[in-house]
Amino acid sequence: MEAAIETAESGHLVIGTLHTKSCAETVDRMINFYDVGDQSQVKYLIASLLKLVISQRLIKNKKGTLSLVPEVMVVDNIVSGLIRKEKLTTSEIEDAIQSGSSNGSIGLINSLAKLFTDDIITLDQAKAQVEEKNIEVLNRTIMQMKLKKEEENSNN
Repeated sequence: MEAAIETAESGHLVIGTLHTKSCAETVDRMINFYDVGDQSQVKYLIASLLKLVISQRLIKNKKGTLSLVPEVMVVDNIVSGLIRKEKLTTSEIEDAIQSGSSNGSIGLINSLAKLFTDDIITLDQAKAQVEEKNIEVLNRTIMQMKLKKEEENSNN
């Protein structure tokens, strides 16, 4: 982790992997790699150096093959501010990703809703990938996508 940060500080592109479930968990893992006393400085560095985090899941689809469920976090001013906060919560980062589609971010819930509305996975498969507290957001997102799809079909 230290080598990656040092290399990024010198202006080089650094690509790394971590075994985490989400973009927010990736940031949390990077910060928690360091001792508590060093974390505020590391948060500042990560917030200024990190540009993009991609998290991916593979889930079985209706056909029994695997489908990619991407989550993309573009580190903009909002996400940087969240990373710098004294008390970082992964749910705040997840919310910023979910609402940051205009900057290129793709939330896990949006990816799952798209796979469901495209008839690739079942609703149960989609729900199994999110925490209980986010089931309603998933349902709402699915309804919005279905309405948008219907509008597009009626305009064509």
